[in-house]
Amino acid sequence: MTEQPLTQAQDHDRRTGRLEGIAEQLNYRLDSMERTMAAGFAEVRSEMRQQFRWLVGIQLTTLTAIGSLLFGILSKLP
Repeated sequence: MTEQPLTQAQDHDRRTGRLEGIAEQLNYRLDSMERTMAAGFAEVRSEMRQQFRWLVGIQLTTLTAIGSLLFGILSKLP
């Protein structure tokens, strides 16, 4: 059996179908990457929030310690 050469319209349809398939696959991959990045950003945001709380806690503790030390020193002055 010999195949007949494709007409220009058939070749165009074949190429268009192939490009549509590639575009769908690219869209799927980009969606997957977007979900992965969103999850990564949420994790980073959560970690930054936790570190900020630690930083504020350390600063408040230091401020309290310095205030107590100064109050102790000032209370012993004549």
